[in-house]
Amino acid sequence: MLDDGIGYLSISEFDEVTVGQFKKGIKQLQSKGMKALILDVRNNPGGLVDSVVDICDELLGEGRIVSIKDKQGKEKVYRSDAEQSVKVPVCVLVNGESASASEILSGAVKDHKRGTLVGEKTFGKGIVQGFFKLGDGSYAKLTYASYYTPSGANIHKKGIKPNVNIKDDTKTKADEQLLRAQQILKKKLKK
Repeated sequence: MLDDGIGYLSISEFDEVTVGQFKKGIKQLQSKGMKALILDVRNNPGGLVDSVVDICDELLGEGRIVSIKDKQGKEKVYRSDAEQSVKVPVCVLVNGESASASEILSGAVKDHKRGTLVGEKTFGKGIVQGFFKLGDGSYAKLTYASYYTPSGANIHKKGIKPNVNIKDDTKTKADEQLLRAQQILKKKLKK
């Protein structure tokens, strides 16, 4: 918990345990009186689609989270239901190493105007890849689909521009992106 009732959660990767850890972290912050939330997905390379979709479902109201289209044009749409466990103002910290599943979360938050993206343009990995077992026991990693944000944007090789573009000055000890997110949320809490 940061000052002024602002909770902070960092997600380093979206894997099998991430959703449970996220829900536990949110409950702990809520029990401490969280009034706003900073989600940090900087340097997060991505991970499992189901994991990020479950977390987005906690943040968003009803609506599209992401759609995935394969090379034949077959589309699968992931949606959020109306239940929302996190109802406080949100900032998401992003940078050039926020990729794939991190961009699904960032795109959904931005497109639904659910929160403010703070930092630098994301990596731009808007493709879905999977491992396929070969006859000799080895695996091949193949790209088999592209994903699209709720507004229909494919961010592959383009990235997502944050609402507030700010670089972190590596010459200082301060985290300028985190400080800016705190400033934004403090203003929202005063309204």
